[in-house]
Amino acid sequence: MKVVILSWEYPPRIIGGLGTHVHQLAVNLARFGINVHVISKDAPGAPDYEICEDVHIHRVPLYPPEVAQEDWVPWTLQFNVALLERAIPLINERIGTVNVLHAHDWLVAHAAIALKHAYRIPLVATIHATEYGRHQGNLPGPMQRLIHQIEWWLTFESVRTICCSNYMRDEVVRIFELPEDKVNVIPNGIEYDLFKMDAESEQIKRQFIEPDSRMVFFVGRLVYEKGVQTVIEAMPKVLEEVPDLRFLVAGTGPHGRQLQAMIDDLGLSEKIRLLGFVDAEKLVKFYKCADLTVVPSLYEPFGMVVLESMVAGCPVIVADTGGLKEIVVHEETGLCFKPGNPESLAQAMIRVLKNTDLADRLTKDALNLIGDKYNWGRIAHGTMDIYHQAIKEYEYRPRGLHVCPPIPESVEL
Repeated sequence: MKVVILSWEYPPRIIGGLGTHVHQLAVNLARFGINVHVISKDAPGAPDYEICEDVHIHRVPLYPPEVAQEDWVPWTLQFNVALLERAIPLINERIGTVNVLHAHDWLVAHAAIALKHAYRIPLVATIHATEYGRHQGNLPGPMQRLIHQIEWWLTFESVRTICCSNYMRDEVVRIFELPEDKVNVIPNGIEYDLFKMDAESEQIKRQFIEPDSRMVFFVGRLVYEKGVQTVIEAMPKVLEEVPDLRFLVAGTGPHGRQLQAMIDDLGLSEKIRLLGFVDAEKLVKFYKCADLTVVPSLYEPFGMVVLESMVAGCPVIVADTGGLKEIVVHEETGLCFKPGNPESLAQAMIRVLKNTDLADRLTKDALNLIGDKYNWGRIAHGTMDIYHQAIKEYEYRPRGLHVCPPIPESVEL
């Protein structure tokens, strides 16, 4: 089987969890004998083409004239032209017949749908998150409404749509008016072997906080919906009970400056530190030396950070929302708090930080629960089954003029 995967990120270009997901999926598909070609955005120092871990990786620069990534719609359209420029000769001259196209999120929708119709290839889409969900059930401006319509279009054109959680399946079925039997749920996975290494965690801890201080950790994109602001707001209350606590934040994103301003306004610059980008090996070290990982998302389709923290042996507290609720069982494998509520979060943090027995029990039960469930080999095998299903169900229909469904009214997600 020959599969072409389109993604806007792939190592070493990692923006968020999507890049890690696509990388692990591609590598494990290749291990099963699939001929995998990934076409993605270029990255400094990375070759335009290479075979790595048996995956053919094709990286493209943005089509000129280059625009800032913050201008999402023109940036995405230029990127999709670049994808097409690389994909067309690749299919014509090297790959030949492609059995399945696999598109990851709306940023590659135009290229994926064009290739589907040009070559009559069954299209599978993975929806990692939605614009509607990111904005808590609102689409505040024309750009957000356009992105929503592109997401709908991608799912409409796909034979099968994959989501990472039951929560996301229910969301896309509802807001895109999809038939339920067209949507499959396959969770994200985790690199178990990475978390078995000797992390030398205390050494990295000493680089960033004072000896004997306790540490709360967050990792993720610095965007509003990830909820870091809730932790910052909760810190003064927590520090009253745990004065030696420090909060380390790993990640980059457009919300970073606002978060730093919050930290400064609250006089917490010595207690909270924004680390910027942290690579995978260092992340393991942070997890293993942290006393607690917090996942405070206002919107979270899955929550890979939760799995990573659990496997590393660090207790977790999560917002009671989205896919997080499908991983964390309150009072058994972690604690949950009300999303966006710093008082609720502070109480949960204080409980774990002041009760060693509770922290140890949550960690042990979490490891027992997740077991080998989120193994990438198993996930790749399930994805292969969906590819075969898509090939079997595919029937070419010329692209006509389709009207997007009405924008859903605002509801609480």
